[in-house]
Amino acid sequence: MFCSCLGKQAPYSENDFQVDPSEGFGPSKLGVRTTVDEPLSASQAIEVLQAGNRRFVQGDAKAGGFDQRARRALASHGQRPVATVIGCADSRCPVEQLFDARPGDIFVLRNAGNTCTHAEGSMVGSVEYSVAVLEAKMILVLGHTGCGAIMGATKLFLERSAQKHIEATCQKDAQETTDQSTEGSESDKSRSTLLGLLDALVPVAEQACVQLGAGSSTEEIAAHAVKVNVWRTINFLLSYSLIIREKVASGEVELQGAIYNMSSGAVDFLGKSPKQAQLLNYDGHVVPSMGGPIRQVS
Repeated sequence: MFCSCLGKQAPYSENDFQVDPSEGFGPSKLGVRTTVDEPLSASQAIEVLQAGNRRFVQGDAKAGGFDQRARRALASHGQRPVATVIGCADSRCPVEQLFDARPGDIFVLRNAGNTCTHAEGSMVGSVEYSVAVLEAKMILVLGHTGCGAIMGATKLFLERSAQKHIEATCQKDAQETTDQSTEGSESDKSRSTLLGLLDALVPVAEQACVQLGAGSSTEEIAAHAVKVNVWRTINFLLSYSLIIREKVASGEVELQGAIYNMSSGAVDFLGKSPKQAQLLNYDGHVVPSMGGPIRQVS
């Protein structure tokens, strides 16, 4: 049973607000997106996200004003966001600003690397809430250029690959093997949570390296891995959420990817995952951290 979290304050009349549609984020009756407004379709949501990003790039943002009446409308009438966005925690990538949105416009989830590799139950459950209760019709996974988490995972992957290459060309006796195993167990004791996060992103860097081929630089691999990681997060959502899978299969909800260019400010909308049709036939219901079976998602 979901909690609507709408509050019980006294309602406000539409006459309490002066609505300027040009400054909104899609049509709204109270000047901000609330439950008195109808949900936007996925195609409409993409259009307003694109329009908002164009305003941001052009320096013509409209979302600066947010007065007491707008806050009271959201508190009283609840939220009706046009889209759910999974973005990176990087402070240079403020999701609402780069889409020229205000409170109530977008349901935003952020972590380092815009990923579901850790705390995936929280991420997936929150996305399910946004589409099942708040009626968002668009889920957007938003990566960005220059992602520190992806660069860290890429360097970790390359370091391990180099080490494996060295080990493969050297002769080792049984004692050396035993010593290395002991050292590895000691290393595990000093692992940080951050290293665990980067470690979980290493397969993204590995896949990017394979797709680019030999001779690619660290920067090239990391840049391509940003896109690979967007697809990986989308594929995870489809693999482990029955709610999302059913809504995407019915056409009620769309799940798309995008990449934010920190230099230009522009968002490149990538569309749907190439594996969407295949993943809609999966049967995962619960993510691994909450007791579900572990499945390889790429």
